Amino acid sequence: MGVVTVAELKPSISGKRSFRPSSSARHITEWPISDVSSDLTIEVGSASFALHKFPLVSRSGRIRKLLLDAKDTKISRLNLTGLPGGSDAFELAAKFCYGVNVEITISNVALLRCAAKFMEMTEDISEKNLETRTEVFLKDIVFPHISNSISVLHRCETLLPVSEEVNLVSRLINAIASNACKEQLTSGLSKLEYNFPPKPVQCLDSETPSDWWGKSLAVLNLDFFQRVLSAVKTKGLKQDIISRILINYAQNSLQGIFIKDPQLVKGSYLDLDLQKRQRIIVETIASLLPTQSRKSTVPMAFLSSLLKSAIAASASTSCRSDLERRIGLQLDQAILEDILIPANPHGNNHSPLYDIDSILRIFSFFLNLDEDDEEDNPLRDESEMVYDFDSPGSPKHSSIVKVSKLLDNYLAEVALDSNLTASKYIALAELLPDHARLVYDGLYRAVDIFLKVSYLTSSTCSHSPVHYCYHIRSLT
Repeated sequence: MGVVTVAELKPSISGKRSFRPSSSARHITEWPISDVSSDLTIEVGSASFALHKFPLVSRSGRIRKLLLDAKDTKISRLNLTGLPGGSDAFELAAKFCYGVNVEITISNVALLRCAAKFMEMTEDISEKNLETRTEVFLKDIVFPHISNSISVLHRCETLLPVSEEVNLVSRLINAIASNACKEQLTSGLSKLEYNFPPKPVQCLDSETPSDWWGKSLAVLNLDFFQRVLSAVKTKGLKQDIISRILINYAQNSLQGIFIKDPQLVKGSYLDLDLQKRQRIIVETIASLLPTQSRKSTVPMAFLSSLLKSAIAASASTSCRSDLERRIGLQLDQAILEDILIPANPHGNNHSPLYDIDSILRIFSFFLNLDEDDEEDNPLRDESEMVYDFDSPGSPKHSSIVKVSKLLDNYLAEVALDSNLTASKYIALAELLPDHARLVYDGLYRAVDIFLKVSYLTSSTCSHSPVHYCYHIRSLT
């Protein structure tokens, strides 16, 4: 364990006090303070600092108390246990006690603020002490800027619980939320003033200028991220921006679990600790999604990936049900890949490749939209009320025709799964009402594939009741 010694002070060319690197300590700088011998050694973790009592007690209330409370009046060694930031934080705080010009930056302000709290470096002890210096920096440099606030908040993660005790975490989160909404308001006023037409969102890399700070939230741990998202939602941040932030965070935190190929899922297993972490992330992100609606700002592809990830991570039933309902609400926007939901990877080799029950629930949610609308929205939009659901020209009929084509494509795809039972396949094929299909060509082809696959894998396929699940009358 190296001891930092005191050496001669030599001014630099600029006139400021400079430090020569110590050859006796691995990460600690030798301080050229004076020729006076050390009368106090401070231990912080595995590091020791040979210093002097007077400059330390002149700035630090904690060290002053420790020396006053010591039974031995000639005490020459103190151990500072629990100092946030460890030896790095103490080194900077000690330099400040000696009058050295310690530069406060975005990288170290959280460290110094927490060290000032622990060391009790307040105005009661000395004027313009470290606590005041860091608070001024936070007020002038950090809180007014979103990116700075996020950077400092990220560094607070390793400084708990002191960073919470000094109210730094909550102030940073409030600053991020307030500035994000101010930026949103400024951007909105600019568009109104110059009559800029709103631009549709293409992808995360071509978003509005405010989105860059949303991407930087990906560095935060899940707890801090959740608190920031809750704060910006409370402050009124637009749902489309919240959706982009969530998508970016999920893509960064769920790498390796966002499932696209169901063939890769079956028979694969996640490490139990990793699975637990990923399950918590998936469930948290799902809980933070904007309010469910048909016109949701959350892309279908993301909802689908999140559901697949929820299955792989064995997320809770309520989480999966919520995601299934969200997909059902927007089912007319889906493509085949979105609904190819893999079955739980922990099944045996004879279990189906795809989660048929999940798809049945998703389609049921879509088909029950009319009933849900009447319960939740008694005063519906006039443009939706002029049509009956069955009317060929109605917007909803157009949607259900799209969904019927989607289901027929799905039936053709899952028909190749030799483990799929006839009863499940029939349930899928009979899922939609008669008026949903204009023609039955797609359904006929899908059933034909299933029968051929069944014939190759079962001697009893010719007696399969699947023959009764489609109608010949509309074939073209």
